[in-house]
Amino acid sequence: MTGFSEDWLATLLAPMLPEGALERLREADADGASLWERVLREDLLPEAELLNAIAGRCRLPIADLTTVSPIARDALPEGLARRYTVVPIRATDTFLEVATSNPFDVGAEQSLAFATGREVRLQLASPPAIRDRLDELYGVPVGDGVSKLIEGMDDLDIEALEDEDDDDDLDLTQEATSRPIIKLVDVLLSDGITSRASDIHIESGETSVVVRYRIDGVLRQAMTIPRKAGVPLISRIKIISGMDIADRLRPQDGRARVAVGGKPVDLRISTLPASHGEKVVIRILNTQQTTLKLDALGLYEDDQAVIREMLGNKEGVILCTGPTGSGKTTTLYSCIREIQAEGINIVTVEDPVEYRLGKNIVQVQVAEKQGLTFATALRSILRQDPDVVLIGEIRDIETAQIAVQASLTGHLVLSTLHTNDAPNTVTRLVDMGMEAFKIGAALRGVIAQRLMRHLCPSCRAPQDLADVPPRIRPFIPTGVPLWRATGCSKCSNTGYRGRFSIVEILQVTPEIERLVGANATADRLAVVAHEEGMRTLFECGLRHVLDGHSSVDELLRVADIPAASTVRPPSATVQTHPGLANTATMPASGLMTPRPEQLLEGLELVDEGA
Repeated sequence: MTGFSEDWLATLLAPMLPEGALERLREADADGASLWERVLREDLLPEAELLNAIAGRCRLPIADLTTVSPIARDALPEGLARRYTVVPIRATDTFLEVATSNPFDVGAEQSLAFATGREVRLQLASPPAIRDRLDELYGVPVGDGVSKLIEGMDDLDIEALEDEDDDDDLDLTQEATSRPIIKLVDVLLSDGITSRASDIHIESGETSVVVRYRIDGVLRQAMTIPRKAGVPLISRIKIISGMDIADRLRPQDGRARVAVGGKPVDLRISTLPASHGEKVVIRILNTQQTTLKLDALGLYEDDQAVIREMLGNKEGVILCTGPTGSGKTTTLYSCIREIQAEGINIVTVEDPVEYRLGKNIVQVQVAEKQGLTFATALRSILRQDPDVVLIGEIRDIETAQIAVQASLTGHLVLSTLHTNDAPNTVTRLVDMGMEAFKIGAALRGVIAQRLMRHLCPSCRAPQDLADVPPRIRPFIPTGVPLWRATGCSKCSNTGYRGRFSIVEILQVTPEIERLVGANATADRLAVVAHEEGMRTLFECGLRHVLDGHSSVDELLRVADIPAASTVRPPSATVQTHPGLANTATMPASGLMTPRPEQLLEGLELVDEGA
């Protein structure tokens, strides 16, 4: 049974877990997983020990999920079983025994009793075991539902869709509101959201429509739909997002809000005309799964400390840079939450407003058609007595000039910019037309970042140094264990689950300010910043690899290997940060791995050029 407070479980777990583990589990981004599942995922307790402890506390028998009677299965409809996450075990005319992982959900118990007309008796099982058994009993829910819907598409009376050029023969509204199409869109959105997708891509091809999900930054094909269903499918999406369904020749943008499991999820939808029909991309903004805190981003404590030091400035500009989808907005929102207080006036201008930041923060939506651009909004905001201003993106010289001027007149300004690394941010601003001396006076720091995938703790396996590409071997200290992705059911056979930020933080010191004002090159800034302690994106990612959080392959995917020698993090600073599971001490493939501090103890820094 789900949807109920987990305080009872937290109380039970408190004396069983290491100090601080429970608080970290409850605050970290858990992808919608229950507290029970998070404990198992991070191998903090053996599954049997946890199950026995809960059963003893609740005085419930442990369920044998292999002995499900057909009568019990027939007595409990699939919809109810999945809604309350229970497995029917045994049934008579008067009672129904079910396996649950939340015996304190009284409302669910009462609903089951009312729906089945029987007394409900509870047994205990873990959430993963219940979910797997439900799939065995009823079939995989979304895949099965989609298959049936897609199979039924061949029987739909939409033959006219084969000739897409004959608009007069199409009643798009009627097709888009037919029950099979509505159901298909509902299932597609629900599946994408529950699969932790950040984007859903719907691509019309010559013979079919392909649906792909972007999960942990990588696109994966989810399903294929008959081509004849493509136009009504896309039309239905246009209807719920407020677009013009008759206009298929121009790009359109829209927004929608849906509820999955009773929780609201915001969608940003864009369409693009293509040779075989429109392409649709749905951006999923699941605020329920996003924890806007610095310590939930996967940053090391020393990196958090540098960012907090920069945020301590009362004026100046702090920029977050990186490509689209690298987590810049989430990082800035987390920074805003870090300094949010009753006595501070914080105003943001965004396009679009992605997350509602809550109390004492005013968020302004750009509306360029109505003349409300970043620059015009920023001018008005500066007349609103702000202490802190967040600009969604610096897109032009006008916005850059206003932002710098605002910082020089006593405001702290946070924004994003598209550059590959931190030092090149200064060059980018100069190329836009900013004077170097103003940049030097205003800039307080730059955070360049990427998102790196976290190895699945359930299936990661050791990797030999001999299997690592030769070009990266010089950066791997002898004796440090490496891990690679394999794949299991918990990570959809990808080997990865979840992402964290790797950062390159350029803190503006007096020397950096002098160099920026003197219009020094990005290479010169990088050398001096590195001498003053800045770690590159590669070095930060390598640190995570050496700590067992990710793989060498993933590091090579997100960061470039430096041409010159690199300095690895000293052994004294290697740590397992609070934003990530302590994968370095997890048992994997039957091996117990020492902590990174023990492994790196006594190792000297290696200079490739030495």
